[in-house]
Amino acid sequence: MRFTPRERVCAVLQHREPDRVPVDVQCGLDFYLKLKAYLGLDFEETLEANYFREVIPHPLVCQRMGWDAVSVKLTKPGKPRTDFIEPAEVVDAWGVHRKRIVLPGGGVQYEAVSHPLANATLADLDAFPWPDPYPPGTAEATEKQVRWMYENTDLALIGRFGGTLLEQAIDLMGFENWLITTVSNPEFAAALLDRLNDLAIRGDRLGLEAAGKYIQVLKVSGDDLGMQTGVLYSPRSFRTLILPRLQRRWQAARAYINEHLDPAMPLMFHTDGAVRPFILPMIEAGLGVLNPVQPGCAGMELAGLKRDFGAQLVFHGAIDVQSVLPFGSPEDVRQAVKAAIGALAPGGGYILSPSHFVQPDTSPENIIAMTEAAHEFGRYPLAL
Repeated sequence: MRFTPRERVCAVLQHREPDRVPVDVQCGLDFYLKLKAYLGLDFEETLEANYFREVIPHPLVCQRMGWDAVSVKLTKPGKPRTDFIEPAEVVDAWGVHRKRIVLPGGGVQYEAVSHPLANATLADLDAFPWPDPYPPGTAEATEKQVRWMYENTDLALIGRFGGTLLEQAIDLMGFENWLITTVSNPEFAAALLDRLNDLAIRGDRLGLEAAGKYIQVLKVSGDDLGMQTGVLYSPRSFRTLILPRLQRRWQAARAYINEHLDPAMPLMFHTDGAVRPFILPMIEAGLGVLNPVQPGCAGMELAGLKRDFGAQLVFHGAIDVQSVLPFGSPEDVRQAVKAAIGALAPGGGYILSPSHFVQPDTSPENIIAMTEAAHEFGRYPLAL
């Protein structure tokens, strides 16, 4: 039986085996333009990159490549802004000063270089000019865009509506200052996260109300909790400061989904790094899909993750963007795909994807090799 991409993703989300393992790829702008040129696709499209240059691939690219899912975000009314990818410097809506940095491997991103809450107090949080990320007309524009994707493609749709928590706190305070504050002044750190959580929950709710009936997964934030060698936060900080905020957000989304949408819709969370100690508490808090399952990090061996958490968790990612995809041969890529499928795909519960959005130093040939290998080795019943 042949599944549509949407059916394929829904099957693995329910821990069933469809015809093959689904594939999802997020792209950086510079890689995406290179891929389109390689494929000979010269159609016009409006690309709105974020400050890290991530873009949403067009459905025609997804279909040509044999990918099964695509993200959908809140759509602001009016013409999309793309001018922020051109200036040398910019101040964003939060008052964070960003500079255009050219990366050694190609491409650029906008690094935060000054932070409006770097030396803030609790009183400063009340006086801070909090932005409104959701202008009037956002719900209507989002509903129109996501409904079009649902009705005119058979791709699975991953909703990404509210903003980040920890990453936004880092931008507002500076990375080192934020980490110190989580230990030295947890009261302030909690108050800041609560403010950000209010905005994120509002964004999640707005997206769910406008377009929740069209999506198959809700991604609730992307907040890195780990380094490559271990967790980024102490067990105490995670337990008392971070997890309660994540859980509050996830429970708010789950309550709306259970009452108004499909209760089977899972919640996805992004965290890079060696986060194995945090996985079970996050499952207990409501996590359903873990992204990006960064390979090579301490404790993140794929077979062990599947053994210990595979009955409760869907894995999304696991194909290395740091070494294999940019520097490996197509055969190296094929072997990495084969190993990931062998470890994570039995019984469903796995969406194959790069372990972050694809960077400019990765060749189209290697992403094509990844996709073709997923189609070859990922056919159920697995014969690895």
